[in-house]
Amino acid sequence: MAGLKALVKETAIYGMSSIIGRFLNYLLVPIYTNALPMESGGYGVITNMYAITALLMVLLTYGMETGFFRFANKGVDDPMRVYSTTLLSVGATAVFFLMICLSFLHPIAGFLGYGEHPWYMGMMLIVVAMDAFQAIPFAYLRYKKRPIKFAALKLLFIFASIALNIAYFVGMKGENVGVAFALI
Repeated sequence: MAGLKALVKETAIYGMSSIIGRFLNYLLVPIYTNALPMESGGYGVITNMYAITALLMVLLTYGMETGFFRFANKGVDDPMRVYSTTLLSVGATAVFFLMICLSFLHPIAGFLGYGEHPWYMGMMLIVVAMDAFQAIPFAYLRYKKRPIKFAALKLLFIFASIALNIAYFVGMKGENVGVAFALI
C-alpha cells in the first residue's frame, strides 16, 4: 500500500508541474497578441513554430526516455551506464541535427516561409536541440524518484522564460517575434 501511495504522490507532482507549466505558458497568449503587431502575423509565427517544435522533439528524443527507463529498471545493466549512453546518444543526435540545420538555415527557413527571418528558425532549432538533450536528465530525475527536484527545475525554467517574455514584450514594449524563440 505504501508503494502505491508513493506512486500516486510522485505522479501528481510530475503531472502538476507539467499542467502548471502549460497553463502559465498559455497566459503568454494575451501578451503576444497585444504586443505583436497584427500586420506582422507574429502570433501566427509563434504558433507555427511551436507546432514544428513538437514534431522535432519527438524526432530528436526518438523514444530514448522510455528506453532509458526500460533498461535502467531491468537490473541487467548498470543504470549509470544506461544513463550515460542515452545522454550521449541524444546529445550527439541533437548536436548533429543542429549543425546540419544551421548549415542549411536559409534554405530551410525559405522552404518554411521564413526566408526573410531565418534567425527565427535558428533560435527555435537551438532551443529544440537543448530541450531534447535536457529530456534525458529529467528522465533520470524521474528514475531516481526525485519528483520535487524535477518539478522545481521544470518550473524554474518556465518562470524564467515567462519573466523574460514579460520583461521584453510588456516592460520594454518589444515587437520582435523572433525574441520569443530566444526566451523560450
